[in-house]
Amino acid sequence: MAALGELVAERRRSSMEFFRCCDISMGQLHALATVHERGATTVGALAEALSISAPSASAIVDRLVERDMLLRERSEDDRRTVRLSLTEGGRRFTEQLHGLGSESFRRILDQLGDDDLLQVARLAGLLRDASARVGQRAGV
Repeated sequence: MAALGELVAERRRSSMEFFRCCDISMGQLHALATVHERGATTVGALAEALSISAPSASAIVDRLVERDMLLRERSEDDRRTVRLSLTEGGRRFTEQLHGLGSESFRRILDQLGDDDLLQVARLAGLLRDASARVGQRAGV
């Protein structure tokens, strides 16, 4: 169990170094990732997804719009509705971030032999299944 905790801590340290280099907050990162995953959304829906207040989500969106990572657009159907979407720069950033994580994880896995990779795959499946069960109990 300690080894898993150490692995998670090391991955977190590596991620934090990347975020400091990019001058992006965790809130901004979560907002970008949410818009990337869900597609165009509203500030209210983003706030709900991030479990933060609408004013907090709006402040995060303001900073991401200033950095040309998010775009605010009025809905054609209802001019009162403002939709958020990734700009080209925001899309590139989120894809780069996902790619860095995947590439980094791939380099780690490349250090393991076939038998170890089979064990990792089996354990990953167990963790996925346990996570799903916990999510079901919590109503997530």
